[in-house]
Amino acid sequence: MACNRVSPQAYIFCLVLSFLALSLWPVAAQAHSPKDVTLTYDSDSRTLSVTISHAVSNPQKHYVKKVTITKNSAPVATHEYTSQPEPDSFTYTYPVEAEEGDTLAVKANCNYFGSETGELTVGK
Repeated sequence: MACNRVSPQAYIFCLVLSFLALSLWPVAAQAHSPKDVTLTYDSDSRTLSVTISHAVSNPQKHYVKKVTITKNSAPVATHEYTSQPEPDSFTYTYPVEAEEGDTLAVKANCNYFGSETGELTVGK
């Protein structure tokens, strides 16, 4: 019958492990990548508008941390942020020189987990 007994150390280990799993679960459940990245280019003003959908409960703690812009697969600019302006969807505008037929891509990275990319061919 001694085989059926659990040592106090094993019991405490299981309790601590269960507590850690339950306390970390909400953070993992809340961490998610941006849902959508939509691009619009205004050739007259040479302005790229980037609308990012990233629904969060606290945009000061969970936000889009980095926005990377490429043109025809070449880096154009990287912008880093410490919060996002709205808790759901928001738009950033950037000056970008582009011609008809250029492909612009924007990658938005979450500060917790994941990223989403949007792409646009100028003039189409």
